[in-house]
Amino acid sequence: MAFVKNTSRRPAAWLRTRLAATVGATVLATAGTVVGTAGTAHADGHGVGWYGVWATGVNIRAGGEFCHLYPSTWECDRIVNQVSAPEAVYVYCQEYGGQSVGGNPYWLWVAPTHGERGWMASYYIDNVTNWIDGVPDC
Repeated sequence: MAFVKNTSRRPAAWLRTRLAATVGATVLATAGTVVGTAGTAHADGHGVGWYGVWATGVNIRAGGEFCHLYPSTWECDRIVNQVSAPEAVYVYCQEYGGQSVGGNPYWLWVAPTHGERGWMASYYIDNVTNWIDGVPDC
């Protein structure tokens, strides 16, 4: 912020005006960043982060050791959460699973905005490819 000489006879009024303008600009910039980040749900895969879900009632699953080795509906038999569009989930990593869903063989370790994290079929993520570029193997 550039320094502007106070030519007003009322320094308190000038200070309130400058403070309001600075706070307003900061709030708008922050809101633009937050909205811009949420709106671009990594539609073409750019690594770990938030991705949109396009379906309704998508199960997030957990289970034992084989669930982590070969994620699938039968190895990850415990449903710990459920998400629906237009929600987003935080994707940590991805794994070639023990089951393909919709022709997509990959499963994601995700955390929803509420509740437990777990495995979710990559098929339900709003992404242009099955494999999400930049997201590491689990």
